[in-house]
Amino acid sequence: MVAMPAMAQLQRVTATGQADGTNSKSADEALKDAKRKAVEQACGVFINAQTQVENFQLIKDRILADVTGYITEYKPNKKWNDGTYTYVEIIAVVSTAKFEDAWSHFAQLKEDVGNPRCMVVITEDNDVDDKNPAKVNGICQAKLESFFLSKDVELVDKTVSEAVKGRDVELAALGGDTAALSAVAAKFSADVLVYGNAEAKAGGPVTVGGKTLYRWDIQLNVKAVQADSAKILAVNNYRPSKPHLTASSACGDDAFDKLATEVAEKVLRDVAEAWRKRATSHHTFEIRFLNCTRNDFRNLITPELVKLRGVQQGEEGVKMRELVSDTVTAEIYWAFDLNMLADALSDMALPGISIEVKEQSGNRIVAELKKQQP
Repeated sequence: MVAMPAMAQLQRVTATGQADGTNSKSADEALKDAKRKAVEQACGVFINAQTQVENFQLIKDRILADVTGYITEYKPNKKWNDGTYTYVEIIAVVSTAKFEDAWSHFAQLKEDVGNPRCMVVITEDNDVDDKNPAKVNGICQAKLESFFLSKDVELVDKTVSEAVKGRDVELAALGGDTAALSAVAAKFSADVLVYGNAEAKAGGPVTVGGKTLYRWDIQLNVKAVQADSAKILAVNNYRPSKPHLTASSACGDDAFDKLATEVAEKVLRDVAEAWRKRATSHHTFEIRFLNCTRNDFRNLITPELVKLRGVQQGEEGVKMRELVSDTVTAEIYWAFDLNMLADALSDMALPGISIEVKEQSGNRIVAELKKQQP
C-alpha cells in the first residue's frame, strides 16, 4: 500500500482548459477541462503517490470524471480562442481532502464490486451432431461452481439454485433465453449470471501409436450477464490446451470435466473483470417518475437528462421502458453513482415542475413530479 502524503486541506491554483472549436459549447468544454486540470494540479502529489496501486489509471479516470465536488469555488480569469481551439483560464480553490476521501472510497468500492454474487447455468451437449438433447446442471457447471466457491465467490445458495432449475429455467437455458435466466438470477439477488454452453463435436478418427482414437473438438462458450438488466457484460470462448481423444466413438462427460478444470480460473477472472469494468465505468439505473405523462417525459425530462454529463450515449442513454397510470419507468445509462443521479434529478430545472426523490435503493430511484398549480 502506497503511503498517502500529507496535504493541505485547500489549495488555490490557476489552470487553463482547452477544447476544439470556438462556439459556446467549446467554451463549456474548455471550462470543464480547466476544472479537471485544476484538481490534477492541486492533488498532483497525492495522485503521483498512487501510481503503483493496482488499476491506478482506472481509478484516476473515474475520480476525475466529475470534479465538481472537489472545487469549493472558482472564477473564470480569461477566455480566448485562436481560431481553432477555445481556452479558458480559471482560478480555483480545490479541497484536496475531499479528493483523497473520494479516491479511498472508490478504491474500496472497486475491490468490493470485483467479487459479484453469481448464479451459474451451463448447458452441456457431448455430441452436437447426434439427436440427443443438451442437459443442464451437469459436470461442467458443477466444476465451475466448485471452483468459484473455492475462491470465496458468493454463489446463489445451492438449495435455492437447485430449486429454481426447474422446467422453466431448463427451457430458458436450452432455448438461449438470457432475459428469462437473468430474471431468475436477479430474483435470488445474484449480481451476475454466468451462462453458457459446453459442446463436443466429433473430429474424426486418428491413429496414435498404432491405435485408432477419436478426436473431439471441445469448447465452452460463456456469457457474463448483469442480472438486474440482462445486459451482456462479456462473451468468451474457452478450449482445452490439448485435443480430447477417446478410445470409443462416444464422448463422455469426462471431456467437460477436464475442460472445466483447466479453464475455471480464466472464466472466473474474465467474469470478475467484466463486472469490475461495468461497476467502475457506468451503470444502467432504473428511474420511476410518478405523476408523469408521456409528454412530460419526452418533451421536458428527456431533453434535460441528455444534457447531464453523466448520461452516456446521448439520447440513446435515456430510454422509456413503460408507462402505466401516469408512472413512467425509464432506464438511464449513467457514468457515476446513484447518489449523483439522485442529486441531479433534484436539481433539475423544469418549467413549472420540481422533482422530489421519494425512494432510492439498489439500482433504482423513485421520483415524483411536483407540478405547480396554474
